[in-house]
Amino acid sequence: MPESELDRIDPEGSVITLSSGMPVQVVRMQTRQFFRLLRVLTHGGGEAMVKMLDFDAPGKEFGQRLAMAVLFAIPDAENEAVAFVQSMCLPVGTAPPEVARRNKQQQELDDAKFTELGRALYNPPLDDTVTIIETVIRQEAEDIQALGKRLAGLLNLAERTGQLKPEKAETPPTPAEMAAASSVTTPPSSTSSAPIMDGPTSGSSEPGWDVSARSHRPLHAAVTES
Repeated sequence: MPESELDRIDPEGSVITLSSGMPVQVVRMQTRQFFRLLRVLTHGGGEAMVKMLDFDAPGKEFGQRLAMAVLFAIPDAENEAVAFVQSMCLPVGTAPPEVARRNKQQQELDDAKFTELGRALYNPPLDDTVTIIETVIRQEAEDIQALGKRLAGLLNLAERTGQLKPEKAETPPTPAEMAAASSVTTPPSSTSSAPIMDGPTSGSSEPGWDVSARSHRPLHAAVTES
């Protein structure tokens, strides 16, 4: 949970210091960062992690559950988690990537800081990763909980109005049905037998002949050997 209402509405976010000594601004979550967080939860923890979230729980409890869900999902969503952490950080004193720089010198300085931050967060220490995630949850838990309640309300309304039709689960076949399907009726065999040929005829092959076992050597090679 945010420390104060002013901290929650602050559009710039909190400033932390990485283990390397580099100051980093943890920005407020927007659309792209929110989608990255969803990738961490769904790709890593799946439904089990999402079910840990009770949007009707007290704010502090919800924030703790959200933090645990993200941390437990990281081992199975390594790339998604690192991408999320990187997207939530900004070098202190730089303009966001979507904001145009004032001049070429400012752009070069910002680019150098972004390059340094990229190196620091390519494979960050575990302590830095946990600190960044804790800061994000503290800033965003209340808004995420409110958004979850809105989405849950929309889903409940869709279910009550019949807009969500549950798919009929496919039942496995019974042993009798499997036996009936496996017993295929074969056509009766003819009582007349084919005439017996004394020798091989051109254009025919013996039953059971493995075509793949035939030689695939070029014709000119066969002629040369003969």
